[in-house]
Amino acid sequence: MTIKKSIVGSLFSMLLVSEMAAADWGDVYYCQMTNFIQVEPNGERTNYKLEKFQFKLDQTKNAMVFGSNGYFGDTADELSEGMSWPNSEEWYSNSKYSVTYFDNGRFLFTHNGSAGISAISAGCNKF
Repeated sequence: MTIKKSIVGSLFSMLLVSEMAAADWGDVYYCQMTNFIQVEPNGERTNYKLEKFQFKLDQTKNAMVFGSNGYFGDTADELSEGMSWPNSEEWYSNSKYSVTYFDNGRFLFTHNGSAGISAISAGCNKF
């Protein structure tokens, strides 16, 4: 009986590992915002309408390439060298004024500028 449990456990583990390894370049993610706020320099806070958006991991551009709709429409965020592991579904992207972090379906984005600080969080699924 213990050999049967070992074999079943090993097969189950292999299935889980193969699912994680399936994440890679070319994957498309569909996301739903859970927060979209802006805090102005005077402290005033604005909650914006939550949006759906999508992006694709593009190996040629080494970037998240966003679809044409919404806040991120038709933009590309280049992944940070040495801080991005697409096959593990974890990566960073940063520019002079913004930072994006993605980890296993959790998307976080911040932007700091003269109008204040914007923050977006979203849950994403890969299709």
